[in-house]
Amino acid sequence: MKKVMLIMLFVLTMIGWMAAQNATTPYDILGAHNNGGRGCAGCHAPHSGGRGNGGDLVGSGTLAPSGTNEGDFHLWGQDLWAITAETLSFGGGYTTQYGGNYNVNFGGSQEWTSTSSPLIGGIAACLSCHDGNVSKGAMMMGESYEQQAGILANVIGAGQGATNGTLYGTNPIPTLLGNDGGTPGDYLNDHPVGQNANYNALSYPFSSGGLGNWGLTYTSGANNSFTWNTPTGDYAEFLTHYTAAAVNGMVTDSTAAGAVPYVVCTTCHNQHQMVIYNAGSGLAAVAGNATGTYLTYFFVNSPYNPGAAWKPTSAPSTTQFCRQCHFGMSNESMGNNGVTTAF
Repeated sequence: MKKVMLIMLFVLTMIGWMAAQNATTPYDILGAHNNGGRGCAGCHAPHSGGRGNGGDLVGSGTLAPSGTNEGDFHLWGQDLWAITAETLSFGGGYTTQYGGNYNVNFGGSQEWTSTSSPLIGGIAACLSCHDGNVSKGAMMMGESYEQQAGILANVIGAGQGATNGTLYGTNPIPTLLGNDGGTPGDYLNDHPVGQNANYNALSYPFSSGGLGNWGLTYTSGANNSFTWNTPTGDYAEFLTHYTAAAVNGMVTDSTAAGAVPYVVCTTCHNQHQMVIYNAGSGLAAVAGNATGTYLTYFFVNSPYNPGAAWKPTSAPSTTQFCRQCHFGMSNESMGNNGVTTAF
């Protein structure tokens, strides 16, 4: 009897351990976005927008013209004028299942305002620093901060499958997407974002209904808003093993077909937390297991630790991160419900 009770106690302890992580790190959570020591003002200029940060560093030297509301929203300290004049093609040259391309048209030269499309706040604002081609944000070195600071080399797990950071090699990990050493302005080697990278396109293999085929549905609201319904079926099972943090960052707008939720840069990345994911909201709260703090890297908006000690029965959090959208590649979609996550 005592033996049975001890076994039950051990199982309950392990369940509790899996349910709430309390990861810590010696590194400042803002990481690379401390902007070489300048801090928040590198992105949110307290005075005069991009001009307050010294003006945009576009190759032609062209600034947003006078009279433009530069920096009037979120005190954004980079000039969006150049990047919003572009139409960018994302996603490996593939077309969507509906025959369209993963193109993002920002609607012409403009700055970020309170009424701008999420394409501006969720994509163009990021690329005003991370493009490196037509839009060259200040203080960008073009190489991953974690790699440059030696943080990846300290990613050490224990046991089968643990890594020590060497899997990334010695070549610089680019952070300038439009100027990464290949053809300038090429975004075909970058993950699709924008209105065609939407809820209906995420479930693989492609089929109508998208993630709803697996139990993640939403309800449309007023002003192109939406709310997630309580997950069911396979997707609910997945939540008990991981989370769906990044999915919470999908957006809608009035120009998206049927106001379908879609992916922007800030869906997958939280620009304010480079090394820690703090769980406990949205779908994570519905799951009930993803509370506490988890290690993450590259500002990924979910648990994402390439150094975790994964094994055949415990999938890497780096793999699980992708599966929250590409759910047709998950264990749960195959009815394989015994695999947990190595955080």
